[in-house]
Amino acid sequence: MDRKEEVKMGGIIVIAIGLIVGAILLQASAQNVGQVRDTVTLANKSFTLAAEGSSVYLTGYRAVTDPVIFNATGTVVPAANYTVTNNVVYNGALAIQIETAAANSFANDSANISGVAQPLTYDTTASGRSVAYLIIIMAALSLAAFAIGYAMKNDFM
Repeated sequence: MDRKEEVKMGGIIVIAIGLIVGAILLQASAQNVGQVRDTVTLANKSFTLAAEGSSVYLTGYRAVTDPVIFNATGTVVPAANYTVTNNVVYNGALAIQIETAAANSFANDSANISGVAQPLTYDTTASGRSVAYLIIIMAALSLAAFAIGYAMKNDFM
């Protein structure tokens, strides 16, 4: 093997290592973008309604839109029997507070809630959610540019 072939082999190794490391970093970053951008659907998330005038907290979520609460028999609990408050700090983290109204027949019942929720990792700013995908796209393009540029520089093409 002459010197020119050794240089080309070294270049191929550099490209391979660069692409492998870049792909690992890209995959690790891209896997978290969904958590920043996507809301989740709460479908029959179980909890127990609090005693009259008390609250229960749904942790792991910061907000819920269009909540519908069903009791254990599948009957919709009228909205007059509870109040849902979003972005409440509970035990040092954001949570959804469901306060049971005084004097109602659904207090202390098992219940399910359905709606669209924002997990704690959700970015509430539109610009942050937009930039998250752009970062991944630019990282992928830079990997391609690295491989093509290095190959052209070392006469692999």
